[in-house]
Amino acid sequence: MAWKKSSPDTIRRFDELVAVAGAERGVMFGCPTYTLGGERYAALFQGRVVLRLPPADAARLIAEGGRPFEPIKGRRSKDRFVVPEAIAASDRSLRAWVRRAVRYAQAG
Repeated sequence: MAWKKSSPDTIRRFDELVAVAGAERGVMFGCPTYTLGGERYAALFQGRVVLRLPPADAARLIAEGGRPFEPIKGRRSKDRFVVPEAIAASDRSLRAWVRRAVRYAQAG
């Protein structure tokens, strides 16, 4: 499967909705990321928002259509999850999920 690069508009929106005070923006494997206190809490991978979440929030996100992040087939990430399109499309909903990821990052 060919690598799908995120569009400039998608990256711009990701930056607007995911950045929080004190966070550092970085790039990992060509994908924008946000880190807080040394903990990466959000990334944009092939146009999809990926958040690092604790188990209870992860279960809720999966129940709402999310899925575990698997950047390479068979290599599932332990605590990172792909936000479903319905949530990612809503600024308000996405910000609420980002707040959960930020709290988890701050808990360290």
